[in-house]
Amino acid sequence: MDLSFIQKLFEKKKPKLHMLKWGLPEQRLVAEVKDADKTVYALKKNKAKFVSGGEFIDRIHAKQLGETAFTYFIVRTEKKTENETILFDGYMAQEEEQLNLQLQNSYSIEEDLDNLGYAEAVNREVIEWRFNYSLIKASVFEIDGFGSFIEIAIPKTKLVRTRENQEKQAFELLEKIGIKKEEAIPTDVITLQLVQSMQEKK
Repeated sequence: MDLSFIQKLFEKKKPKLHMLKWGLPEQRLVAEVKDADKTVYALKKNKAKFVSGGEFIDRIHAKQLGETAFTYFIVRTEKKTENETILFDGYMAQEEEQLNLQLQNSYSIEEDLDNLGYAEAVNREVIEWRFNYSLIKASVFEIDGFGSFIEIAIPKTKLVRTRENQEKQAFELLEKIGIKKEEAIPTDVITLQLVQSMQEKK
């Protein structure tokens, strides 16, 4: 998949987002990988600690904040158990949206999301592997019909020195598994998928 156009979209301009003045916000990096299994093996070989994973069916509901910025809810069904959960990700807005949902069934959940301005944007089947690597988190995604990716999450911090060390660790880890610094796009995998979907519809 040629992601060069999308990469330029993220580099061109970053949306103005609400950031807490007393800290540096969470930051994420994404790079495409050729083989998810080999990437998982490389992470384990480089002492990344596996913490969770699984096979899921996701219905992603998104609210657009800017050209390449979203908050979203994932209505997630685990393939093996068919257990359904709802996950929120609003790191781009640097805020946690409070939602009083009765998690009774997917219909009622999605009806509430629609009322809050979250439109169903992407449905996908995904295999995930999640790791901790020192101060950062690394996740590998194999998404049916879209591709395989690694996502690095650099946590928010109040210390500039800590952020510099976290970024250094992130790029060192990518380099260890064969990914160049310039191949990393400053976004998350779901946003990359949403932007790609929007570009295809134009």
